[in-house]
This record gives sequence, structure tokens and C-alpha cells, in this order.
Amino acid sequence: MLLCYIAIFMIDAVHILLLMRFCTNCIGKHRVNKKIVGIIFAAFFIVSCYLRLMPVSKKFSAANTILFVFEILFLLVVVFLFQGKIAVRLAVALLLPVIYWGLNWIILKTCFHDTFVENKQCLVSTGIAIVIFSILEFALEKWKKSKREQEREILEQEIRMYENQFEIIQQSQINTRSLKHDMKHHIKMLSDLISSGDKDAALKYLSDMGDFMDHTEKFVSSGNERIDSILNYYIEKAKNTDIHVSWKIQIPEQIEISTFDTNVILSNLLDNALNALSDIPNPTLEIFMKYDRGILYINIQNNCNHEQPSIHAILSAFEPENEHGYGLKNVQRIVEKYHGNLSTECVNDVFNASILLFLSNIEKSE
Repeated sequence: MLLCYIAIFMIDAVHILLLMRFCTNCIGKHRVNKKIVGIIFAAFFIVSCYLRLMPVSKKFSAANTILFVFEILFLLVVVFLFQGKIAVRLAVALLLPVIYWGLNWIILKTCFHDTFVENKQCLVSTGIAIVIFSILEFALEKWKKSKREQEREILEQEIRMYENQFEIIQQSQINTRSLKHDMKHHIKMLSDLISSGDKDAALKYLSDMGDFMDHTEKFVSSGNERIDSILNYYIEKAKNTDIHVSWKIQIPEQIEISTFDTNVILSNLLDNALNALSDIPNPTLEIFMKYDRGILYINIQNNCNHEQPSIHAILSAFEPENEHGYGLKNVQRIVEKYHGNLSTECVNDVFNASILLFLSNIEKSE
């Protein structure tokens, strides 16, 4: 009997530790010192042990119902020691006890049909329930870790894009200073060529000067630095693999979409296009973006073979280990966030991916 109670108390201790982890993962950071939260949960464990030793009936509905109600009341108070939305905190306070004690009750009723439950049966049901509860917490922890990893990768990519944009601007400034420094020499050379009547040589010299200054024209310069940095990163990446790139960008300097969402959409669509062009002869990539009265239109075109799957085909055949599928799932999620539309087609060996986002709807709803 004593060993059985000790085992149940140990399981209760694990259960309370899992409650703490669930609160942290589902709600957020603590409002107070972690030690204070730990002391409060330790006090909860002591009270739970006392309730288990109360001289109540051996019926399952008597002892465990008391613990169930007490746990809900405790969590309704303790969740406000964590930061987060009130709705989320209340949901956690209600759902966690329902899930755990509901599992306990289902296991007891399924495995043991007696009205009166002995300690060993209670130990078995509680042990199975805590294992399932632990698996749920592990799955939640793994999902949170995966989400943090994706956000970290996107942040690192944004840093690389801004570094690339800085190099473009820096190179343009170097070219400008260099041309300004040698301007008197260029003027003298042009003057000599014109004086000698060599018009063709003078025009060629002017063309060479223009090419020298034309570094920034080889990249996007819409005025929207966030989008420019993303596009320029992929344009340079495409040119380094001998892909012919053309673009037309008609967007304002400020646009009602987060950098994170823009990065997810453009990065995944352009990655999809570059991957498809890796084995295509004479690869070409066309990028078109236009913003008009709260609507953002994005169109990515690349030549392809008939074997290139559509984005919808990739999504429908999505598997957890497929990172490319994860990226396109994120694109679909963001498109839905802006009440937009994602369409793809492959016609005459040209793959076309189009996205329509209604940014004005998001602005009004917020």
C-alpha cells in the first residue's frame, strides 16, 4: 500500500512538472521570478498529496474529481503569473486538467470495469495517462523548437540579404566616387576625341562610362529596401548560375505587409523557380510585382519541363521530412492570412506562379 502511494505521488510530481512546461510553452514567459512560480507549483504538489490521503471513498469519482476541480482552480490563478493573451491563459487552465484527468477516467473505465477502483488500478491508469501527457508535451516542445528554427533561418537569410544590399550600395558609391575623381581626365579624353573628329570613339567612351556607373541598374531599386534586398539577393544568386533574369517592380516605399511575410513568400517562390531552372537549357526567370490600392500582385515565371510539379501538387503530396513542402505550406498560410489567392500553371514550357494579396483587408481588421 505504501509503495503504491509513493509511486502515485511520484507520478503526480511528474504531472505537475509537465503542467509547468505546458504553461511556459503554451502561454509564454513568467511575469514573476521563476523561483516563485516553482515554489507555487511545489505547494500545489503538497496539497495534491494531502488530498490523495484524505479519508474519502475509494470510488474513482470521489478522490480524482476533487483533484480535478482543485487543479482547475489552481491553474485559473497560476496562469496569470505568465505573460500572454487572456484567452490563451484561460484555455490552458481549463484544457490541461480536462485532457489529463479525462485520459485517466477513460483508461480506468476501459481497462477496469469495477465501480470501486483500488490503488493498483489507479496507479496503472495514472501511469498510462502521464505517459500520454508526456508525449503531448514532447510533441508541443518539438513543434515550438521547429518553429524557432524556421524563424532563425529566415532571420539569418534576411541578414545575408541586407548584407548583399549593402554591398550593392557600397559598390555604387565607390563607382560614383571613382568616376568623380577621374572626371577631369574623362572630360579631357572626350574633348580630344571630339576635336579629332572621332565621333564613334567618343560615343564608345561615353558608353563605357555609363556601363561603369550602371552597377545599380543591374539590380532592383524600387525604394522599398526590404523587398529590394530580398529580390537582389536572389537575382545575384540566379546570375551566378547563368540564369537570365528580368524584372518589373512597381511598389511604393512603404507597404502594409510584414518583412517576415514578404520574405517567406518571395524566398520560397524564388527558391522553387531556381531549383526548377538548375537542369534547364537557357534558363530564364521573370519577376513582376505591382501594388495598387491595397492589393499586391506577385508573379514569378520560369521556363520549365513538363515534369516540374505545381505548387499545389507539392502541397498535396506534402511529407513532414520534405523541407521544400514546409516552405510552400508557409506560403499558403500567409496567402490565406491576407485573404489572397495562390495559383500555378505550366503552359508551353513556362511555369507561372501568381499570388494576389489583399493588404487593405488586413489593415482594416487590425
